[in-house]
Amino acid sequence: LMRVAQEPPGTGQPVNLGQSQSKVLMLIVPGVGWECIENWLDIDASIQSLLRAYDFEAELLEVDANMDLALAADLSYHARRSGDPALAGRAMVSAGKLCLRFYANEDALDLYHRGLEFAAQLSEADRVRLTIELGEIRLNAVQEDDWEAQVSEYVQLAEQALDHGASTHARLGYQMASYVRWDHGQWSEAQRFSLQAERVARGATDEDHILGMAEAAKCLALLERDLSQADAMAMEASALAGRVSFQCPALPISQGILRYYENRLDDAVEHLEVARTLSKTEGDRITEYMANEYLTLVEVEREDYDAALERCQALVEIGSRLREGSELPFSLALQALCHYGLHREDSGLDDALQELRLVDAKQRLAFILNRAAMLDIVHERLEQGKARASEALALSQTMERPSEMLQAYINLEKIYLRDEGIAGSSPRSAIEQLATGTVAGWVRKRANALLSGEE
Repeated sequence: LMRVAQEPPGTGQPVNLGQSQSKVLMLIVPGVGWECIENWLDIDASIQSLLRAYDFEAELLEVDANMDLALAADLSYHARRSGDPALAGRAMVSAGKLCLRFYANEDALDLYHRGLEFAAQLSEADRVRLTIELGEIRLNAVQEDDWEAQVSEYVQLAEQALDHGASTHARLGYQMASYVRWDHGQWSEAQRFSLQAERVARGATDEDHILGMAEAAKCLALLERDLSQADAMAMEASALAGRVSFQCPALPISQGILRYYENRLDDAVEHLEVARTLSKTEGDRITEYMANEYLTLVEVEREDYDAALERCQALVEIGSRLREGSELPFSLALQALCHYGLHREDSGLDDALQELRLVDAKQRLAFILNRAAMLDIVHERLEQGKARASEALALSQTMERPSEMLQAYINLEKIYLRDEGIAGSSPRSAIEQLATGTVAGWVRKRANALLSGEE
């Protein structure tokens, strides 16, 4: 720690740490300004020798070393030796997060299970808190087969946290339940739990309140529901974050997604780049993936497939190392779509679309299908375009996603205008109805251009 203030005069008295009873390892991590004082200290001859005289173990970690998997192993090992289950449990959380930073998902999951053993030795209130923190490690490390049981567990823990007045942990529990619901296409339930997390956070700290509002705004934006409410939450969270000098990736990513739907694409990129940087710094790989995902979608909406393909490189890299889910199949499908946009050949795209179907990624599948249909129409592959647009429409109707529904209808109308025999009938009335509702700015612009005869 560094004190940045007027220093009081020294007393000359020694600091008595007391005798260590359990060989505690003290990990000294240099902080801001360490380079200003490190030359004044004789680490080996003074600090470490003093600590060892009292049966402590001490290790100075370089700035880069504290983000190393070896540190995670050290934390786990020494924590288990400490004999303190609370300390050991917290160390499992810290070590698990370090593992996730470096995509060591199996190691993180192992630390989750070890942490549960320590949690079982704690008081009920502390057990609930620690179990929720460990649950976040599990959520990011693996995609559960029995995800409904996982959701029930998170909700139950959140309710128990509320009983113990642990609003910070209750918010996290509801937030995790919301994410799992969203990840499996349960839109209404995802929205419900996200808003509950925000309500819980209102009576907590400023940081929790900001996180609650930012996560709720992100959830609503991802679901494309109540976007005006999402924008209001994001604005309030941003104002509060500015007053208390607090940053979190959820806030800029929610703002970026909202600007994306408004067709303010330059503003969207600015927010998403902030989210990408913050999440990368924090080791939050899932949010980092999401930021890169929407940065790529922006370039696809601009029809700049060169730029989108460049963005895809980061997506494929992260997606290939995340827990098993829809991230990698979507990255590869986007990559195939970009090649189609650049080279007029859609080789590999059908296989990529099938992989998305297998992982049941309806939202991401509908997006790729609609953009592939747009390219099919440009290249006069109308039968293929109709099949893809029709599938995208069915998926969007199931998910109640008005923007992708409207895009699918636009694709089908363009096919109808080119060949009535292929299209069968005109969806013009559906386009007119949807275009007056709440839809993304980019698809409304396309609808208006089509209806006015500009396309």
